[in-house]
Amino acid sequence: MNIVPREIVQAAATMAMSGRLTPSQTMAVVFRALDHELGGFGTEPLNPARVPGVGAAIYAAMFGYPFDLVLRDDGYCWQAELPEHGYSAPFQQLFIDAMLMVDAQRAAREKLTV
Repeated sequence: MNIVPREIVQAAATMAMSGRLTPSQTMAVVFRALDHELGGFGTEPLNPARVPGVGAAIYAAMFGYPFDLVLRDDGYCWQAELPEHGYSAPFQQLFIDAMLMVDAQRAAREKLTV
């Protein structure tokens, strides 16, 4: 079962990149697009942005490398086929920055709705 179609993740990355956002802003857009609880898959609710490998999958979507959300014995994870130079420490830091942007945006939004 294809829970999160690759094309959706790639489309979010392509749209964010076409907007001339920084790499961390682009990653934040894609992360936020994935950051929703999904239910009805015979397990606990799944948030595809909160499973292992999401940063590498977003990197893969940004640069056209293969990736998929897969189910293993211990749960879901993202798998990406990246070149050796791929998801390097600087890009990992950009992804951390992206997650912090999303969390800050969510916190600000929650304050407005109270």
